[in-house]
Amino acid sequence: MTTSATTTLDNTHVCTVCGEIDVLTAPTFQQALCDSVDIAESTRVDMRAVTFFGVAGIRALLAARDFADRRHCAIYIQGSYCVTRILEAVGLAAEFDIREECQPADARQR
Repeated sequence: MTTSATTTLDNTHVCTVCGEIDVLTAPTFQQALCDSVDIAESTRVDMRAVTFFGVAGIRALLAARDFADRRHCAIYIQGSYCVTRILEAVGLAAEFDIREECQPADARQR
């Protein structure tokens, strides 16, 4: 898993995450999100290039969301199909502001 960060002209911090988020990478993922929340009033978590999103990743995302709430920072997610699907499967999709779901072309046609 890799992360990168930028800030847009409208002061939205963008944390881009690529690869697999599992028990080994979740602490780094959570730290990257919390660091992003500390920088700007709004944080976009670009997870469109995430290829695996396990339970440890869900826990990290929940912790980062709670951290953002305490700091009055808006946080929203752009998720890959595997991210949005797992959040839906465990009943947490409504807990997050998920925008611009990017699904593979064949998944959209079903």
